[in-house]
Amino acid sequence: MKNCAVITEYNPFHTGHKYQLDTIKAKGFDNIFCVMSGAFVQSAMPAFCDKALRAECAILGGADAVIELPTAYATASAQLFAEGGMKIISGIKNVTHLAMGGVGNSDDILRVADIKISHADKYTCELKSELERGKSYNAASAAALTHIYGILYPDKPTVATLFEDPNNILCIEYISAINKYCANIQPLIIERKGAAYNDVSTDGEYVSATAIRTADEGGKLHTMQRYIPFNYDKICESRKHAAADLELYKKLTLYALKRASVEEINKLRNCSEGMEYLLKKVSHLNSLDEIVNAVIGKRYGKKRIFRLFLDLHLGIQKGLTDKAFCTRLLACKNGFDFSLLPNCVKTSNAQIKKAANDCPDVQKVLQIDINATNLYNTLSDIIGDYFNYSVIKV
Repeated sequence: MKNCAVITEYNPFHTGHKYQLDTIKAKGFDNIFCVMSGAFVQSAMPAFCDKALRAECAILGGADAVIELPTAYATASAQLFAEGGMKIISGIKNVTHLAMGGVGNSDDILRVADIKISHADKYTCELKSELERGKSYNAASAAALTHIYGILYPDKPTVATLFEDPNNILCIEYISAINKYCANIQPLIIERKGAAYNDVSTDGEYVSATAIRTADEGGKLHTMQRYIPFNYDKICESRKHAAADLELYKKLTLYALKRASVEEINKLRNCSEGMEYLLKKVSHLNSLDEIVNAVIGKRYGKKRIFRLFLDLHLGIQKGLTDKAFCTRLLACKNGFDFSLLPNCVKTSNAQIKKAANDCPDVQKVLQIDINATNLYNTLSDIIGDYFNYSVIKV
């Protein structure tokens, strides 16, 4: 038996995702495991629709099992996002490959990832130098890797443009995480088809999830129906009656920021370099958009700022991702073999509660998922909490 895994968001699931799963299935894998974010996604924003609906779409699209990626990882940087997924995948039986979507030359991606792995000291030194020049972490990392690549491969074209696509950055982090947690797993880079990650164009064979979400914001989700292969009517209903209220989210965030002390902000996962003082300095402003515009710049990107805001809501403090955790199986095909699952993946609420009761660290990470579900449900007018869930079987 050989199994393949994917770390994903499916925000929402579209024809590009189905293409990837079809490509994996065609290679003869016995099972496809998807590790998927839950209530909030990597941008630290509420998911387009609830995790149960997205997980069901994945099973209909060809996945055999969908496992929830804990919120502490699902809303983190690319590195932690990848590492959280690999912590789960490394325990799944008979996983031989991790599939990922890349843009451009896959050999370049593999060589850059090898630099992070095999030339870690040189990379760390270059990264520090770039950060000291005032660049954001992502920009500094790209500059450091591009510089080292040029030294190691002087006869090859520069890879500077490789870092313009977030998919490639994730591929590099996935491969680094494979090396860290399960080096026997092979990366399977599948070329992304159609629109780029943040492209909002609405024609062609494939569009991005961003384009679908943007169309929905403009009241034109119906124009995207051919790109949503499963549960279109359910998704429309969800967006009509249970879409997260982003304006309410902004107001709650504004209040949370005004209420929080400098010391509380300092303890948050995404706070560093005196960000707590900068945020408190502008917290008198009466619009979250004004606050974001006041602090965003070369050093701090918008996603990092919003991740820090979510940290504040959910209580995600530094060091949380070093702790043991458990998570749940969201969905699977009928007849799926539960024995393939790692110990950290539970199939019932009773199992999750027992794991949390047995280990304080597991309880701390689980509490973030509980908080995230409560916040998401409040924003979406959904009744229930984290434990109002049972495995979906298709």
